[in-house]
Amino acid sequence: AERTFVGIELGVQSFDDDQLVWMRRGHTAAAAIKGIERVAAAGLDVGVHLIFGWPTENDKQIKETALLCNSLPITNVKLHNLHVLRGTPLEELYAKGEFSPIELEPYSDRVGLFLDHLSPRIAVHRLAALSSRWEELVAPAWTRHKMKSYQAVIDRLRTNGQFQGRSFTQTS
Repeated sequence: AERTFVGIELGVQSFDDDQLVWMRRGHTAAAAIKGIERVAAAGLDVGVHLIFGWPTENDKQIKETALLCNSLPITNVKLHNLHVLRGTPLEELYAKGEFSPIELEPYSDRVGLFLDHLSPRIAVHRLAALSSRWEELVAPAWTRHKMKSYQAVIDRLRTNGQFQGRSFTQTS
């Protein structure tokens, strides 16, 4: 890092401990924050991956996630929608009707809420996940279509008058 740019992306996925336990991530929100701070203190560029679409997720959590990101030494985020892949415990829950993946419109609304409160200093590298292994994707079907999904999120943001930093203040 002393000679060239080094960027690290951390798969935090959520800063909510209940969501992290549900997804069996193996780390806590506090551990993720500590890791982010340690990597940044070493002089490395830090980005985080976040997933939206958890079963118990709500607007307050989305806003709090943006505010927490603003307070952390990160330079970028990549947003993902929670989707079901074959051969995973999530597929079992989906098959039993115990989990329904987020649809594109509500996902887009969550992205908009997050972006509204996200500092303009944080680059957004991705708005939605693409299932790179189509044969493994169970649901939702919209995850197959990268540009269609991306455009739908952009269109929803425009319709709602949302943009990154719209509700951001230095004290938020």
